[in-house]
Amino acid sequence: MISKDLTVSVVVPTFNRREPLRRLLNSLERQHQRGARFETVVVIDGSDDGTEAVLTSLRPSYPLRAIFGPRRGAAAARNVGIAAAMGEVLLFLDDDVVSEDGLFERHLAIHAEDPLAAVTGKMAAPTGHAQPAWLDWEATMLERNYARVVAGRGGPGWWLFYTANASVRREQVIGAGGFDERFERVEDNELAYRLAARGLHFYFLPDAVVRHEPDRTFEAWLHVASVSGKNRVLLEERIGLAGASNIREDWRRRHRLTRALATLCVGHTNRTRFVVGALGRVIRGRLAPRKPRLLLCSAVYNVLYWNGVAKAMGLGSELWHRFVQNEPGLIAAEGPNAAKS
Repeated sequence: MISKDLTVSVVVPTFNRREPLRRLLNSLERQHQRGARFETVVVIDGSDDGTEAVLTSLRPSYPLRAIFGPRRGAAAARNVGIAAAMGEVLLFLDDDVVSEDGLFERHLAIHAEDPLAAVTGKMAAPTGHAQPAWLDWEATMLERNYARVVAGRGGPGWWLFYTANASVRREQVIGAGGFDERFERVEDNELAYRLAARGLHFYFLPDAVVRHEPDRTFEAWLHVASVSGKNRVLLEERIGLAGASNIREDWRRRHRLTRALATLCVGHTNRTRFVVGALGRVIRGRLAPRKPRLLLCSAVYNVLYWNGVAKAMGLGSELWHRFVQNEPGLIAAEGPNAAKS
């Protein structure tokens, strides 16, 4: 039974994930039956797959509110949910996760002790079935990030604040101005950066678990890689020169073969299309062993990620000469969104 007397609002943005959303809400029912007390605010971000019918048919034991609106993106949907939420603590969950027992207790235990807490729980891979190689790669990369934090190498901090499983006091999010709706990706990290500037303390809880069960196709994953690169530039513009040097450091940490392939492809459309197509056939096939397929996923992701960076900066193949090997501050000087930051 959860005590601590803190009220909680679960905020879930959703777009065309009717069945995963049903699965999440059913898992929250189990938490409520175990003693967790919360309300859930679901913001339907322009879905046209019957999500509304699912929500109106559910009769959970916990308070559930559904807010319907046009398609504006996850950041805007979360802002709508924040405005409607009544709880002191906001627990952000994605619509493709399933809550594990103890999730609420562990988040709230931190908030009861520290009103300036920003808490990230763990996203674990699904059990009982294998994932496609590109989703397996995502889960593997995430586990490596978690392992570094647990080992005391670089965290936890604003860069680990993932709103698939994260909580913070509502007053702090409102005071920071909510999510920046310009972002399609990394909007959670950008908000967390502003929360850090307000003096919040970041925690990672490896035992506050949700099972992440994504349904992303290979084509959608490729799109995410490109969009993530573009939004990383926007993030670096937002956080200033320290961020500009960080993106260079990210590049230098990549494996030399991954960097060579990205250098070969970025800014060259036909070359990129050929390489991604050829490697994609191996990734989606069933003949190659798991480890080589994961390595190929890293290669393809990096090609498209850095291609997104180059496009966002308007540099194309000149990225390597005018950014990676240039002086810090180039993003702030030449990024297309610099005037907005």
